[in-house]
Amino acid sequence: MVDRAALLAALTATAAQGAGSGTLVGRLCEAARVVADADGASIALTPDRRDYASRSVLWATDAVAARIEQIHDVVGRGPASDVVRTDEAVSLALADTGTTWPEFAEMTTRHTPAVLLAAVPLHAGAGVLGVLTLYRSRPGPLAGDLADLGFVADVIAVAVLDGTTPGTTPPSASWDERSAIHQAAGMVMAQLAVPADDALALLRAHAFALDRTLPEVAHQVLDRTLEFRPEEGP
Repeated sequence: MVDRAALLAALTATAAQGAGSGTLVGRLCEAARVVADADGASIALTPDRRDYASRSVLWATDAVAARIEQIHDVVGRGPASDVVRTDEAVSLALADTGTTWPEFAEMTTRHTPAVLLAAVPLHAGAGVLGVLTLYRSRPGPLAGDLADLGFVADVIAVAVLDGTTPGTTPPSASWDERSAIHQAAGMVMAQLAVPADDALALLRAHAFALDRTLPEVAHQVLDRTLEFRPEEGP
């Protein structure tokens, strides 16, 4: 298991690098790919756990990730569909002859260069909202274990899939708390050069990941004990 704070910082910094060049969900999907040392990733929403075919693919980082999502549609059963049903992350070595999904593995191997795949559930509260799928086309494991990847998936879900209206703050927050949250969001906007909605989403994700309230994280930003600046290169 890797350091969760470092993982969160890496996810945020990587997503911020693409600010202005796509949606937040797309940038976070790419960030998940980077921190997991994967070659591609996709995010799919599953409004009905009983009907995986009704899902919608929100983002795929590349053509191979998109093709893997299409193969799930064709075969009708695979790692991601089982994740939705069981709420448990899975990892699949496509060359494994004892796999639970032989048709999926065979078709994926035939149509893509992927050799390893991981699928983890997205949560933002109770129930599974969707699946983050990552693949590697190179030998070697993904960075972090399934629990780490689940942490990444849940941070993404809280940031962009929790149903909160963009630009809003919790209705129970006091005026002082709302003011602190908006000020902190403004600082995050300046630090990462992201729009207001993205800044607030990243504050929510940090609050979830650090097991703190949104006002607490906002005050950390205002006190400058928490900064969202991407690390500078050498």
